[in-house]
Amino acid sequence: MATPETALAGRGGRLRQHLSDPLYRTGYYLILGTGVTSLLGVGFWALAAHSYSARVVGLNAAAISAMTLVAEACTLGLSAVLVRYLPVAGSSTRRLVSRSYMLTFGLALVFSLLAALTTGIWSPKLDFLGSGGWLIGFVLATGATTIFTLQDSVLTGLRAAKWIPLENSLYALAKLLLLVVLASTLTGSGPFVAWTAPLAFAVVIVNYLIFKRLIPTVTGEGSLDRGKLLSMATGNYAGKLFTLAGNLYMPILVANQVSAADAAYFFVPWMVSLAMELVALNVMTSLTVEAATDMKRLRELSRRALGQTMRLIVPIAALAAIVAPWALLIFGQDYADEGATLLRLLALGMVPNAIVTLGISVARIEHRGRAVVSIQGAHCIAVLGLSAVLLPSVGIDAVGYVWTASQTAIALVLLATLLRPVLFRGPRTV
Repeated sequence: MATPETALAGRGGRLRQHLSDPLYRTGYYLILGTGVTSLLGVGFWALAAHSYSARVVGLNAAAISAMTLVAEACTLGLSAVLVRYLPVAGSSTRRLVSRSYMLTFGLALVFSLLAALTTGIWSPKLDFLGSGGWLIGFVLATGATTIFTLQDSVLTGLRAAKWIPLENSLYALAKLLLLVVLASTLTGSGPFVAWTAPLAFAVVIVNYLIFKRLIPTVTGEGSLDRGKLLSMATGNYAGKLFTLAGNLYMPILVANQVSAADAAYFFVPWMVSLAMELVALNVMTSLTVEAATDMKRLRELSRRALGQTMRLIVPIAALAAIVAPWALLIFGQDYADEGATLLRLLALGMVPNAIVTLGISVARIEHRGRAVVSIQGAHCIAVLGLSAVLLPSVGIDAVGYVWTASQTAIALVLLATLLRPVLFRGPRTV
């Protein structure tokens, strides 16, 4: 009979073996990074909710969403491309990273300026972005956010994801501390300034690490196929635009369709759901890195990645659904009363979302750009279209019903089509 010491040693050995697997280890690094960021992000918005009126919180949240939307659009979908191709880029690594940075940063400056000056057309309630300090801050912050977004993909593609939790933790802490400092001085723009000011330091420090320490260690000639890379970038970018519209325009849509206060009550559950969604995304990002260097293991790696995601996301989603009304109390009673049902609905949708995320990842790994566009486009059109129709009559809960139903429908389609040979059939040939 095994003694308690032997059993403990056995469990420790299995844990070490589990963590030594690159598929799981990279996924855990990414989950830890986004988890700490999300947790501190909740603290950020909770403090903002107690320091500013719901109207100011709603407008700042919409401004940050607009900035992030423009920044993400200007990354041209290269986040997934860098994760997919940096592991095999070899001597082309420095050129791929630097050109990605220069192109996207330039676009971010131009399009953020245009976005700020045209708010009267696409969101009249954000017209303050087009004047004074708001205009300068919005443009510079968008450019910095673009590089900040890509650098985590670079770290992941270079198999240096271990730095991401530290980077994201320090950035999130800096935002929180700055919000405390600014709460009594910047009564209208404090959340936006606190959110964006630390970006410059994060970008400089992380890219010093990338260009001075990580890229010089890369060896080999590389095996980049320009045609496949461009095809994948094009398809992924189109899909990325749909995802951005679905995720980041939603708070703006709520503010326009209902009210700025409702946008604040909506934003918190929406932010929590996007954080939960990152669990599946991070595991599938690790899948992409590992499968890129060994396509013959795609079927095995995909099954393991989905199993790992479900082991993590099911208890997280269940816990979020159970504690929703009490967890939201940290933002105030109104936030709990208005947002609990929405959070429960969004948590329920995390399970089919794991399958959808796997489908998108498999499509990227196999260079199926059209499939990526189709999946993300269908979800975006359904969510934005139906939400716009239902929001005035149903309220913010409408987004939860629509989002979960859309995820479930797309997951079922993927299981019957793209994912069927990966998950259910016999040995897969590549």
